[in-house]
Amino acid sequence: MKELKEQIKVAAFDVDGTILVNGEVTFQENTKKMFRDLKNNNVTSVLATARDFATIGDFLDQLEPVDYFIGANGAFIWDVHNSKFLYKATIKKDVVKAIYEEFKDKLVEMAITDFDKVYKTPNYKTDTWFIKPFKKNYLDYDEDSLTNSDLYLITFSTDQPKKLAEEVQKFIEKNNFDVEVMSKWTRGFWISPKNITKSKTLEILCKHLGYSMDNLIAFGDSANDYEMLKDAYYGVAMQRANDKIKLVAKDVALDCEYEGCYLKLKELHLI
Repeated sequence: MKELKEQIKVAAFDVDGTILVNGEVTFQENTKKMFRDLKNNNVTSVLATARDFATIGDFLDQLEPVDYFIGANGAFIWDVHNSKFLYKATIKKDVVKAIYEEFKDKLVEMAITDFDKVYKTPNYKTDTWFIKPFKKNYLDYDEDSLTNSDLYLITFSTDQPKKLAEEVQKFIEKNNFDVEVMSKWTRGFWISPKNITKSKTLEILCKHLGYSMDNLIAFGDSANDYEMLKDAYYGVAMQRANDKIKLVAKDVALDCEYEGCYLKLKELHLI
C-alpha cells in the first residue's frame, strides 16, 4: 500500500463506538499509541465527533499528541496545540430561544450545547452512559446564561424522532431560521447550523493545512459519519456500522473493543 501511504496526510476519527467503547472514559493503550505513531509518520490526527467541550473531558490529554478537535458534528475546529478555534459555525441565540420556547411544553427532551456547558429541559435524562461522567456540565435551561458566540447544537430526545423532526423542520422553515435537522437516530436528532457536517468541516481543515479530501482517511460507525466516510479518499466503517454506512466506505475495520482503527492503520502501513 505504498501509494496510500504517500496519499494520506490527515486521519480523522469519530470517538464513540469508533475509538472508544460506549460507556468507557479511558482509551485503550494501542489507541493512544496510534496517535503517537501518526505523529511520527507526519500524519495530522483529528477527532471528529458529536462531543463538545462539555463532554470531551480529558480525552485530548489522553490522546496527546492529537492535532485537532472537530466537535459538535462539525460546528467547530479546535487547534489542540495552540488552544484556539480555527473555525466556528454557531446558532443565533434568538433562534435557540425560539425553538426552545416552541417545543419545551411538548414533553420532549432538549439540550443546547454552549461551549463547555449544556442547557437542558428539566426532564432531560442525564443518567446515560454518554452524559453521566459529565453530569456537572448539564444545567437546567436559563436563557440569560446562553452565550452569543458558542451555541453549536440542539439535541432532541424523543420516542418518535421522525414525527418530531418533521414538526421542528416545518417550524424552522416557517421562520426562515439558518439551521436544519441533521442526523436522526432511534431516540432523537440534532439541529445544527445549515450545511454543517463533519465532512464539510474536515474539508475546511484539509484546505487550511494545504491538502484536500483526497489526502484524508476517516473512521466512523454512525449516521453522523456517513458524509465523512463517503467524501474521504479512504473511508473506513467500523464492523458495527449499518449497511448504508458500509456501502459508502472503502473498507471495514474491527470494532473499537478490538482497537480496529489501530489494526487497520497497521494493515494499511500508515503507522
